[in-house]
This record gives sequence, C-alpha cells and structure tokens, in this order.
Amino acid sequence: MGEIKAVKRVAAVLIVLSLLAWVLLPVARAYSLVSAHHSDAGAPTDLSVAEVTFESTDGTPIRAWLAPAKVGAPAVVLVHGFKTSRVEMLPWARFLHGAGYNALLLDLRGAGRSGGATIGLGATETRDIVEAVQTAGEAFRTDHVAVLGISLGAGAAILAAADDPRISAVVVDSAWTDQDFQLARLGFIDIGPFRLPLAPLGVLAVNAMVGADVTRARPLDAIARIAPRPILLIHSADDDNATTPVEGARRLFAAAGEPKELWVAQHGGHVGAINAFPEEYRARVLAFLGAALR
Repeated sequence: MGEIKAVKRVAAVLIVLSLLAWVLLPVARAYSLVSAHHSDAGAPTDLSVAEVTFESTDGTPIRAWLAPAKVGAPAVVLVHGFKTSRVEMLPWARFLHGAGYNALLLDLRGAGRSGGATIGLGATETRDIVEAVQTAGEAFRTDHVAVLGISLGAGAAILAAADDPRISAVVVDSAWTDQDFQLARLGFIDIGPFRLPLAPLGVLAVNAMVGADVTRARPLDAIARIAPRPILLIHSADDDNATTPVEGARRLFAAAGEPKELWVAQHGGHVGAINAFPEEYRARVLAFLGAALR
C-alpha cells in the first residue's frame, strides 16, 4: 500500500513539473529570442569615424559612429541585422564613404554598445532609426538622408521609412515581410518525430518583454507608404534563412509603390550578395542612391 502511495506521489510531482515546463518553456524561448546581445568593438583603423550617442524616441541611449565624407553631402544611415552590431555594416560604410557619402552606423537597441535589455524584432527599432536619421541630418548638414538596412535592419528600415518622410530613399538587403514565422515557433517544440504544442504564452511574453506588439511589425503592410520615395530591394535567390525567403522580397516588391527596383542575385545566401557580386552590388547601390539623393 505504501509503495502505491509513493508511486502516486511521484506521478503527481512529474505531472506538476510537466505542466510547469509546458507553461514556462514558451516564456523561456521568448526571452532567448529577444534578449539583448551587447558587444564592444573598437573603431575601425581604415575608416575615420567619430563616436556619438543620442537618445531614441523612448529615451533608450543609442551608440553610433559618424563616418564623414563631406559636410553637406547626402548621408546614409546603416542598420545592422539580428543581434549583431554596427561593425557588421563597415563593408557598406567603406564603399559609400569612398563614393562621397556621409554615413552613420548605429547599434540598435539591445545590441552592440547601445542600451536596452531586449531587441524589438522590428517593432521598436524604428524608434532608433528615425533618431539616427535626425542625428545624421544635423551632423552632416543635409536634408538628403537614406537608410540602408540588412536582415532585421532591412525590415525595420521599411517600417521607419513608411512613417518618417525625412527618409529620402531606402535600400534593403534580405528583408523580412513579418514576424509570423518567428512567433509561431514559440508555440511548439519538436521532440523527435513529434510536435508538442506549448502553452499559448510565447507571443504575450515577447510583447511584454519588448514593450510593443511585435505582431504589428509588418513591412509587407507598410512598404506602400514609402512611395513616392524610391526603394531598392536586394536579395539572393538562394537565401536559406527561414525568415527571409526570396519569395518575401518578391512580395515586398509587388506591394511597394513606384519608384522601386528589385535585384535578385543568383547566389550569395542571406545578406551575401555583397560578397558574391561585390562590383555589381556596389554599382547598383551607388546608381540608385545617385538618382535618389540628387
């Protein structure tokens, strides 16, 4: 009799622990998805930059580099990808600087040396971008400011430009259309051949941690509002990132207003066209900016 009671007690404990795991796992996965990824890197030795700090629209401190070419010349705000930093954008800054463009490379919230305990999956990064545009315009004394973003920064650039008319032109490389795929993954866990549904708390947890409704960060729904300002979309045909399939670029292009351009590189992978076709990549971006910012 005592053994049966002991077995029942163990079974009850296991059931309780399983229920706790079922409830807490989506919350833990949500935290892992949006938790900050701070890093520290020194200034580049081959590009003259000045450190600058400004506040985002919600007061989050944002760190950035100013890479001046010529006061009064057009400027480009460079926006990095998921949980990286402004260092990722140095290849773009170098060829833009060489072509006479001023550049501002920022660390988005929750990344690099900027403040913030979480990243926003595009829902809050727009605040950082619009203030970066303001800072670049003032620092370089120009009203002609474009935004160039890659991966997470590409979608965020679309969202920012849709709401901020000060952004003169947009270049997006490997953009996403929405966060549906990322958020859906919080609702299940694969155990071998089985898919176990989890408590429907992942999206709620993400939104609470970020402080915004991530489900409403939808570049596909916003991109039409950029027109009549020009946009250039760049993507690799073999982009195997599940959040940025090449079909998403085609859908964004179809939804965008004129003037618009789409270049699908034959290969290169996610954000890899710049390395696979460096000369063509630079020529296309510079031709686009030359026409857009004249």
